[in-house]
Amino acid sequence: MSGVIGGPVVATVATRLLIVAGGLVSSVLTARWLSPSGRGEYFLIVTLAQTLAQFGNFGLQSSNTYFVARDRSLRGPLLANSIWIAVGVGGVGSLIVILALEMMGAASGGGRLWFAALLAPATLFFMFGTNLLVGLKRIGTYNKFQLGSNYGVLLCLVVAAALGAGPRGFVAASTLGWTAVSVALVVALRRGSSASLGFNRPVFREGFRYSLNAYIVTLCGFLVLRSNVFILSALRGPEQVGYYSIASQIADIMGILPQSMALVLFPTLITTEEGRLRTTLRHMMIVGMLLAAGCGIVGILAEPFVRAVFGQKFLAAVPLLRWMLPGVFFVGLTSVVSQYLAASGFPASLVAVWMAGSAAAAGLGWVLIPGSSGAGAAIAVSLTHAGIFIAVLGLSVAHSRRHLAESRITNIVPDGAIA
Repeated sequence: MSGVIGGPVVATVATRLLIVAGGLVSSVLTARWLSPSGRGEYFLIVTLAQTLAQFGNFGLQSSNTYFVARDRSLRGPLLANSIWIAVGVGGVGSLIVILALEMMGAASGGGRLWFAALLAPATLFFMFGTNLLVGLKRIGTYNKFQLGSNYGVLLCLVVAAALGAGPRGFVAASTLGWTAVSVALVVALRRGSSASLGFNRPVFREGFRYSLNAYIVTLCGFLVLRSNVFILSALRGPEQVGYYSIASQIADIMGILPQSMALVLFPTLITTEEGRLRTTLRHMMIVGMLLAAGCGIVGILAEPFVRAVFGQKFLAAVPLLRWMLPGVFFVGLTSVVSQYLAASGFPASLVAVWMAGSAAAAGLGWVLIPGSSGAGAAIAVSLTHAGIFIAVLGLSVAHSRRHLAESRITNIVPDGAIA
């Protein structure tokens, strides 16, 4: 196990535990300061900004890691493209989407929705920039920015609470924090580079296929996790979204270890040819054992924990959390095993699996939420992630066998040839 969970993984896990502490304080702050309805409105706007960022990322977060790991001289052009796409697509695209929602009468957040147009480009660039750090194997700097972003936003939320802000003020505070951190990230990545900040079309074209596949997979993965937030809001209102947000917050904590291992594993697999699947499966088995134990503990302690930390009024989040735990287990395994296929060039079959998964999650949500509210949304996500894991594992094994067979054919020396 020590060979799998090495120094970079331990450092990343430690950083994310500190991030969890900050995120927990942020969650408690908004839950205690705002009503369940107010917390639901705040979570809805943040989720909208995250969704807009996912639609506008073009897969650059994954292709940034992939291409800069293969060729470090691409750091400057990839950084420039990241800035342009974050500002152009994230900002302008968000304005268009929100304006369309206003015109259709589908915007339920009032004027607060416009904050998403500022929050989306900041979070979008942060996603791009930190993945460049991963590809450069600057895991220490990556961890510092992850920690700084979390506590920087927390500080802004504390100030908002001290000023007596409502949901609008909390969203504005979050936007300010993310913008400041993103500017600092640009400065850090730009240091020591004299590359132009103009949009680099050849570099963008070179990575377009990989980016497109990564974009679809990432978007579908996000929709599996968050599409039911909007369905739940439409069918059951902001109060149920508030309960669901608390359960999601705790469930997200469980993903720290698999995400950390996947983060360190991906650039390593990119530069490795032999034993990719064996290395991936070894990581996956360790993650599975640890997640199984963790999910059991969380399931037992969920009720006293929620009561002590979030208060009696959020106890309705407990059954939602317990229904989410199977999904936490399977998405953790999937996040690790997916790195094998991502490092192998993102085959179209992986894209198809995630597209089917996002459709299944939404379909199950529409079926289960009317009768079971937030619990139905949680069950839908867990069932979907179980199916996705089985499919991705099968694809990985099949891809490895095919690659091995092709290698053997290539290495066959014809009779009479000189080896």
